[in-house]
Amino acid sequence: MIGVMCLRNAMASTTTDTFTVSAVITSGCALGTSSATNTTDLGTLSFGTQAALSDNVDATSSAGAGSIVVTCTPGTAVTISLDYGVNGGSATKRYLSNGSQLLGYQLYQDAAHSQVWGKGSLAYSISAFPQTTQTYPVYGRLFSSSTVPAAGTYTDTVTVTLAY
Repeated sequence: MIGVMCLRNAMASTTTDTFTVSAVITSGCALGTSSATNTTDLGTLSFGTQAALSDNVDATSSAGAGSIVVTCTPGTAVTISLDYGVNGGSATKRYLSNGSQLLGYQLYQDAAHSQVWGKGSLAYSISAFPQTTQTYPVYGRLFSSSTVPAAGTYTDTVTVTLAY
């Protein structure tokens, strides 16, 4: 009987060891509503349909229609810059084109149309990104023209660069 008890106690012995579980969160950002960087089209900022341009036409973007939607690791320093489009624009004026004629316009960071949204010193800076996805509206102004533009669809493509 004593031998059986010793055997039973020998099988009841245990040993332990440990392993580590970890995760590394790196600073990062994504444009649009997708978690993958640069895979979501930000939409179109539209100045609508116009018969003439005797006055400036203002437009404000919204989510999915030209607004810049950004998600970043909280606390990350971020700069959002816009290039001047594919039609030879500058910090002074961007251009919509129908293939043969240009219409002048500009994009701004503010509703007062006082801060051009561009590159370098004209980029939008965030010193510490907040904890939630942010939507940054783009304020556009299609400039008046003394001549009636030719009928057609005028477009430009602006590239948004998110640096972090």
